[in-house]
Amino acid sequence: MVKSLVRHPYASRLTKDENIIITNMTKSMVKPKNILLTLKEHNVNSYTAIKQIYNARSAYCSSIRGSDTKMQQLMKLLEQDQYIHWHRVKDEDVVHDIFWCHPDAVKLCNACNLTVLVVDV
Repeated sequence: MVKSLVRHPYASRLTKDENIIITNMTKSMVKPKNILLTLKEHNVNSYTAIKQIYNARSAYCSSIRGSDTKMQQLMKLLEQDQYIHWHRVKDEDVVHDIFWCHPDAVKLCNACNLTVLVVDV
């Protein structure tokens, strides 16, 4: 029989309440180590490890993204937030170059009469 449940899969699994806390804190851009500290404060007897936090965050981000790839999600967010963006595709499915800029940065450059030089590497 195991003397300690530390690192045991059954003891370190997350409860529904802990998953909700992780989701809310991930939405608020809280670092994983701070999420773990918060969970430990709520439940002193918790055996949750940082690996479970990373797995729960990854599952949450994947659920938001759905079936889109990370690049498709990036392009969707650039469109949604009205970023100025440009990309060049190599072959059919491979992005060769990508550029994006916040619209306020362009306005600031124009207001200061700055010239932006983009170098193709």
